[in-house]
Amino acid sequence: MSDIQTTKQLSGDMLSPSSQHSEIPLGTSEDNSASSTNNNDLSPWNLSNIQKLNVGELYSEQTKSLRPWTEFFHTNQFKKPASIKAAGRRLLLNVEHFRTNYIIVAVILSIYCVITSPALLFVLLAMGAGCYLVTLKNRESQLSIMGRQIPTSQQYIAVMGLCVPLLLMVGAGSAIFWILGASVFVILLHALFHQTPNQEAFGVQMEEA
Repeated sequence: MSDIQTTKQLSGDMLSPSSQHSEIPLGTSEDNSASSTNNNDLSPWNLSNIQKLNVGELYSEQTKSLRPWTEFFHTNQFKKPASIKAAGRRLLLNVEHFRTNYIIVAVILSIYCVITSPALLFVLLAMGAGCYLVTLKNRESQLSIMGRQIPTSQQYIAVMGLCVPLLLMVGAGSAIFWILGASVFVILLHALFHQTPNQEAFGVQMEEA
């Protein structure tokens, strides 16, 4: 009788699940959500990271890199490059050296293109006025449609979206191509023929004729 009880006890122990071999969960939902949140925070294009960009620091950096216009338009510095290799090096160094000046040149060409196109100027002013009215409206109370509040950013997008057909009608596409073409032409012409100042500061020795 005792042998039968011992056999049943041993069989019961073999069939019962061992606590040592219990499954360990690989990760809880909280851990997964926390890890996904950390991954999103590390993304450089995350919305919160974009909002943290300091516009003042960016403006200050560009202002410091602005070169004197007397240096930019110095006629004695314009010279034909000695070779194609020297032209390529000069182009890269000048774009780095005068990058802020080139940005200003592109902006000036853009303003010139808009001013000489009254219809385009009128549509852009209307779009700016619409965005300004949206700003004033949201200072008092946020716009709501059928009980749903519309974010200010979506209101701006709506105003710009309404102006897109008008911009196409007044030739905004051709104006953009003109601005790009004129900017690239002027920048390439200046960067190729303007001798690079302070070549030693860049650590590059260029062969100039």
